[in-house]
Amino acid sequence: MSVENLVLALDDEYKAYSFYTLASPLGGIFVNLQNAEAAHINALTYHLQRLNAEIPNNPYLNTIVLPNTLQGVLQTALMQENENIALYNNLIANEQDAEIIDVFYRLQAASFNNHIPALQNVIMQEQAKNTENVMEMLNNGKAILEETGEMVARLQQGNLSQDQLEGFLNKLNYSLVGGVIAGAFGVIIFNELLSQNKE
Repeated sequence: MSVENLVLALDDEYKAYSFYTLASPLGGIFVNLQNAEAAHINALTYHLQRLNAEIPNNPYLNTIVLPNTLQGVLQTALMQENENIALYNNLIANEQDAEIIDVFYRLQAASFNNHIPALQNVIMQEQAKNTENVMEMLNNGKAILEETGEMVARLQQGNLSQDQLEGFLNKLNYSLVGGVIAGAFGVIIFNELLSQNKE
């Protein structure tokens, strides 16, 4: 079973290496994981050579497709690392060669102790960034709403000049929030002008 188990392990490490190679432009963690997988591949091929077994080529080069988002890549990597641990559980249970069992344990431990915590750490960092971005958007939206209220009050009091109005509208970012507020503010101005004309 030794050769078969080594080939199964090597296939999984090839897949991980190819995934991290493709993901490496996204950040340093993927470069580190790519290097770790290269070391895992070397450890497995050493034992295949020791047993005079044929070493298969990597079938995953240029076949991996990454998810569209960094979060997607991180979650996929985390899932694959957990699958890698499960694979080594099965391989260890079916292996007799003590040296190979030791290698399997060490490679499994690398996933459990190093790869998974590193991925989880980056996932948490990205989630924190997303939370900060949402809070920043909400704060910006709140500030715009407050300024909109001030502009409406000035308009109602007849204290809003054209320059002030243009300056305020130019500050609005025509994102979803900015566009909605600008549209609503335009309606308010239109209604206010109609009211003034009626008077």
